[in-house]
Amino acid sequence: MNDGALPALDGPGRDATLAALFSQHPGALVAAIDDDGLFVEVPDSVDLNGQQRVQSRSALDLVDPASRPAVIESWDRAKSRGAAMAAVVLVNGADASLYFVDVRHRHGVFIGLVVADSLIELAGTLADRPPVMPKTGRIDKDEMAVIKFVDDRMCRILGYSAAELIGMRSLDLIHPDDHVKAIDAWMEMLTTPGATTRLRARHRRKDGSWIWMEFTNSNMLKQSNACVTTEMIDITDEMVALETLRQSEQLLARLTEALPSGVLHIDHNRNIVYANARLHRLVGIGASSTVDEQLSNIIGDDRATLNDALDAVMADGIDADIEVRLRIVADPKLHLCSIAIRALTDANGEPAGAIMCIDDVTESSELRAELERRATTDELTGCSNRAAVLFHLDAVVRGHATGSPGTAVVFLDLDGFKDVNDTFGHLAGDQLLASAAARLRSAMRAGDVIGRLGGDEFIVVLPNVSGHDQAMQIGMRLREALMESIEIVCGLPMRIRSSIGVAWSSAVDVTPDALTAAADRAMYESKRMGASEPVYASVA
Repeated sequence: MNDGALPALDGPGRDATLAALFSQHPGALVAAIDDDGLFVEVPDSVDLNGQQRVQSRSALDLVDPASRPAVIESWDRAKSRGAAMAAVVLVNGADASLYFVDVRHRHGVFIGLVVADSLIELAGTLADRPPVMPKTGRIDKDEMAVIKFVDDRMCRILGYSAAELIGMRSLDLIHPDDHVKAIDAWMEMLTTPGATTRLRARHRRKDGSWIWMEFTNSNMLKQSNACVTTEMIDITDEMVALETLRQSEQLLARLTEALPSGVLHIDHNRNIVYANARLHRLVGIGASSTVDEQLSNIIGDDRATLNDALDAVMADGIDADIEVRLRIVADPKLHLCSIAIRALTDANGEPAGAIMCIDDVTESSELRAELERRATTDELTGCSNRAAVLFHLDAVVRGHATGSPGTAVVFLDLDGFKDVNDTFGHLAGDQLLASAAARLRSAMRAGDVIGRLGGDEFIVVLPNVSGHDQAMQIGMRLREALMESIEIVCGLPMRIRSSIGVAWSSAVDVTPDALTAAADRAMYESKRMGASEPVYASVA
């Protein structure tokens, strides 16, 4: 049938077309179709010639997605001409012909036929699918809400036959919890002829289950059919999704309130969408409308750090982890906070806002600093310990560049320290070491580092020293600082004598061991001379 060349068919012509199709294709699949293009029950008035009825929602479900435009075009032609045909590919991959014939004048429906070589396989494929339930239907009621008419789709949705529903009061099918709003909507609609009201309520099915329906009641009581027409849409899936969303939002809200962190959700314009109570307590500011207001207690350059991180998140979706200082009113202590900023995107993957998790890390930062201090500091003298000072020396030497000032090392040993311990006890010896370290620090430059190697041996690392003359000048200054008289636990004044070795190098390939060894040799030469004078040694 080349329907493109056919004129519009009258009633007898459509009847003849359908009869010819039934005769030519006894193995075809047949469906009855309503005005909306949805499959309905084949009326008993249609005399099938051995054709098998197809169970589906519409012709679109029978074909490959690429064939759907052809189905829609053919359906439009059938509605205007009375019959149409489309060449399609079925969901099982087979080529087929799809016919539509308008026989509403005789049977109240369109008839569709699917003609192909592999229809048994297609029927099996469709049979394996769960039945597709319609989503919309219509019920007509009188002014007392007694059902006068129900269409086939509504019967399929609710599981009742039309005979079972006609004569029932619609309120008897509404969930008791929804009665008040259903009555209010009905009475509002009745007050004005032609008025329409909408309502969402739970409707009982024949099996006793409840489904969510959206009712659109139209007051047509003054028209010829004198009824209230109710268009109904099954919105159960939507309501389940909304309930799932509500539960998820509740879970998220409860979770964020239980977290020990402050949580902040902001949109792309930095307006606050959500903030938990912990955040307000943590930053010392009540609920605010923007992130700038909420975090206005951040001090100094840290505000710029936060702004830069937020700019990167909002512009490019780049996550950030930063630390900022924050001062709370009436709290003299400066707080250190870590902020984890994670980008949120819209449906197109574009930045749409951010989640910020804020924690007060002041105590953990102080603990970390204390642990680092203990790990790198000699407890008795307050100097760097052996490992820390040698690590620092290695870093300074590795930083040498051609033409830059060199590095000097001063090696010191306190003469007569053992005698103090033996004569006055270890407490006096400890006081002597602590006093010596304090004197040495007072004579050092900014950037110099002193470390205790062990016992009464100290090493001073001097970066950016222009030559051995400057290195020796600093060595002399350290010697003079130690020469001042001190009092120890016994109450007796005491002068500290020392042996001092100095080494210096600006070579880019000098090693820390070479500098230390040279200063150590010079210290032993100073000890041999016994004059507490610094001695310089060249680096081998």
